Amino acid sequence: MSIELKKLKEERADVVGQMHSMVEKSEEEKRGFSSEENDQWGKMSDSIDEFDARIEKVERSESLMGQLDQYNDDTSFKPELDDQRENKSEEVDERSSAFGSLIRSIEGGESGLNQEQRKVLAEMRAQSTTTTAGGYTVPEAFESMIVDSMAAYGGIMNNANVLTTSSGNDLPFITNDDTSNSGALLAENTQDSEQDLTFGQITLGAYKYTSKIIRVSNELIQDNAVNLEQYIAGKFGERLGRITSTHYATGTGTAQPNGLMTGATVGKTAASASAVTYDELLDLKHSVDPAYRAGAKWAFNDSTFLAIKKLKDSQNRPLWMPDYVSGAAGTIDGDQYFIDQGIASFAINALTAAYGDMDKYQIRMVQGFQMVRLVERYADFHQVGFLAFMRSDADLLDTAAVKSLKMAAA
Repeated sequence: MSIELKKLKEERADVVGQMHSMVEKSEEEKRGFSSEENDQWGKMSDSIDEFDARIEKVERSESLMGQLDQYNDDTSFKPELDDQRENKSEEVDERSSAFGSLIRSIEGGESGLNQEQRKVLAEMRAQSTTTTAGGYTVPEAFESMIVDSMAAYGGIMNNANVLTTSSGNDLPFITNDDTSNSGALLAENTQDSEQDLTFGQITLGAYKYTSKIIRVSNELIQDNAVNLEQYIAGKFGERLGRITSTHYATGTGTAQPNGLMTGATVGKTAASASAVTYDELLDLKHSVDPAYRAGAKWAFNDSTFLAIKKLKDSQNRPLWMPDYVSGAAGTIDGDQYFIDQGIASFAINALTAAYGDMDKYQIRMVQGFQMVRLVERYADFHQVGFLAFMRSDADLLDTAAVKSLKMAAA
């Protein structure tokens, strides 16, 4: 942990301690917050949000830099006693080195590489499962930087069950909701009754996503002081992360993934189209069968979260409390929550929150991103184009496991 990150976490913990002390004092004195205390609480709550945002950026930056150091460090692979592991390390090293040289080359792509590097890239291209001309499967280290950047844009992706497959063939899942059925008493010499299981099937495919073209100047490519691999991987991840997180939240299920909010059934309809009460959140929670509530989580966007943070108890005290540990969210009625900006804000008939077992939302990723490098297309601009492709699908496998909050019709 860097000195900067340690200092930010210590300062955040100090503010959280002050907030907890305010609540404890009001409880001891059996009173609510004064107007002055409410103002102070609001400022400290805003301060926590700022600390969390800064800490997240520093942690992400340090994580990406660590991955990049490993990616660029040709001497990081130490000899292993096991020949198979040693050969694997050398293979990964060759792939990373060749791919990095390809990104940096401004002499027509592969023509600027040596014979061994071109051979490695030819093998990487051969692993492609699509017919995209000029596409390369990216090395694991580069791919991890893309995935890390994507995850920053989707709370659902971070909390769902993610399955990575080696190919994009249709993947069927058998579904069954048996929560309404139970056993029964049976009298002596009485024939037993039947209760069949009703099975369904959800099939996950592999929709293709593109980052769109990113143009990079030849001057930037030639500047070794710039972490070009990190820059490109970050942009790929940001763009792919934004589009997939939108579909994981509200996708229609037609020619795109079926979103969490689309797949979930409505567990509670709010009395208002522009506000939510604590009682309505509790009603939503208890609309989910207890069998799914162990480890269940809340999901909503940041504006809904802000409204929830402002909810007060009968003594005018905030119902939400931040966690002492940075990066660990507080709880709502004892359950964790996460933010996903793809979920709708308050509006007429909008689905603004979800609660339940998020592991039942299945995301399918096809292993291996592809990168295409466009040299001639932007030669007159003295630029090189890069774009990435990925394939994914998603759906809620058990609609009884997650319920949504719907705002009023007017």
